[in-house]
Amino acid sequence: MKNILFILKLFLLCLIIFWISRSVNLNQTLTVLGHTNFYYFTFAFLLNNLSSIFLTIKWHRLATPLKIKTNFWQLLRLNYISVFYSSFLPGQASGELIKGIRMARSEESKQTVWIPIFIDKITNVLIVFIIGFVAVLLDSTLRQDKYVLSIVSLSTLSLSLITIILFSENTGRIVAFIRETMISVMERFGLKTDLIKNLSLNYFEKYKKYDLLMIETILWSLLIKLPHIFALYLLALSLNIDLNITQSAWLFAIISIATIIPISFSGLGIREGASILILSKVGINSASALSLSLLIFLNGLLVAIIGGTIELFYGHNPGKKSAS
Repeated sequence: MKNILFILKLFLLCLIIFWISRSVNLNQTLTVLGHTNFYYFTFAFLLNNLSSIFLTIKWHRLATPLKIKTNFWQLLRLNYISVFYSSFLPGQASGELIKGIRMARSEESKQTVWIPIFIDKITNVLIVFIIGFVAVLLDSTLRQDKYVLSIVSLSTLSLSLITIILFSENTGRIVAFIRETMISVMERFGLKTDLIKNLSLNYFEKYKKYDLLMIETILWSLLIKLPHIFALYLLALSLNIDLNITQSAWLFAIISIATIIPISFSGLGIREGASILILSKVGINSASALSLSLLIFLNGLLVAIIGGTIELFYGHNPGKKSAS
């Protein structure tokens, strides 16, 4: 089954790359890239790092009620390391997986570390959809497309309900029902259920003492994404592409959702194809769209290099205290 999935992913990726190669004049793309404004590019890079700091603050706030021992600086290092692995392994979840495994080494409850990771991902995806929804409403062309508006609206509403449930008093019962159902089905097929049976739901009780934590988590998620939107806008400026903040917001939202699909490394191919298709709607040629997408990738890669450097010196000892 894994081999079939791998072949399907590879086939789809090859189709996307083939389509890009046929749609874009590569010489023109190189010409556009050659005129990149270094100052705008550098400022975009700094904004992406600001996003990592906001992510760490959010993560630390989610971890506090659960008494997770990992401190702010350790979390910041782990977040950068997570970016590094997410950039060089298929799918964004790979970095979060490694972060969770590293944190679990120093925690008494190994399951506890996965709770903030799960909530973090859900709320981040929710904010991306909200940003996309607002951007569609503000864009005169997109808001007239009822199909796009319906999909974005329903997706945003669904994720909003899921997020509310995570902090609801009835969540424990809902999750317990789902867990028992999964155990029953897995036992019928002779699958191991120890991991699910041992899953603790104590975090619901701990989070109840923090009434405003959900709102705070959503606000931090927004602060995490805003620097990326402005960074994308600056990268467009660096290439002299006429893209406003609203268009940058929905481009960011669509690229973020598209690159969640674990097909390629760091979303390569998926991001480029999505950028070419989306930007063509606002009259931006394929060479400029591809150039912008490649700059987004390069900017993210530089952040990942910071994570790789941290991994080299701290990766095998995430609990090592920072000098402060």
